[in-house]
Amino acid sequence: MFSGCEKVTDDEKENIHIENEGNLTLLVTNWRQVAYNDGMTRVLSDISSCSSRLNFVVYQDGGQVTSVTQMQTDNDYGRVSMSLSPGSYKILVLAHSSNGNPTLSNPENIKFTNALGYSDTFYYYGDVTVTADQKTCELTLERATSMLRFIISDELPSDLSYVQLNYTGGSGVFNATTGYSGNVNSRQEKLYQVVGMSSPLTLPVYTFLHSDEGMLNVTVLAMNQDKEVILERSFTGVPMQRDMITEYQGTFFTRSNGFSFLADTEWNGVLSASY
Repeated sequence: MFSGCEKVTDDEKENIHIENEGNLTLLVTNWRQVAYNDGMTRVLSDISSCSSRLNFVVYQDGGQVTSVTQMQTDNDYGRVSMSLSPGSYKILVLAHSSNGNPTLSNPENIKFTNALGYSDTFYYYGDVTVTADQKTCELTLERATSMLRFIISDELPSDLSYVQLNYTGGSGVFNATTGYSGNVNSRQEKLYQVVGMSSPLTLPVYTFLHSDEGMLNVTVLAMNQDKEVILERSFTGVPMQRDMITEYQGTFFTRSNGFSFLADTEWNGVLSASY
């Protein structure tokens, strides 16, 4: 889980302002991308650059002990202190940008919904032993999601107001104990209001895969201001990989050139194909 907990010195306590607080401080220091093609691990240090909401959850004996939600606007975003009885616990930290909290009572069944929205999601899940002494856990979060970046490159119709992507093959449920989706095949959807936008139109959607590789079936609906469908197209067997962007670009309305998969190195590695 790429992190450790240690008892800090008095100087370290002063630097991170943890005097007179609980006996356990959780400090999100990084989010991590792993296994680039060159084999190097690269880290960005600012968790606020990739999330607007943090959930800190503590479990013991299969039950939830306590939880804290932080927003990106909080001064202490990425750092929380709590008082716990001595013992062994499981810690979950979830970073995302959904419009609310997913269900967090069970780390094996963390459920996001279409109403909440799906976003890039990072997590930490691991063990901690708490004593009466103050302890700080510096945590590095790992990406849990895969992204499909759907790009419409031809001219947009004048009456186009919305584009909705409906997709299956992944899940909106995350299992923090495995790092993959839960045992749920979700029908996920994302609605974009595109009034006033111009080509190329970039529409990202996120999912949790059941394993390192998977495939999505995607239906794209172009709609007018009354949400009446102007054009509907379906794309099956879109290849996906965990912690990777699949970029799917082409002419949607004219169809003359079709769509193709393009390489993208912004996340972990590349994924390219064509048809």
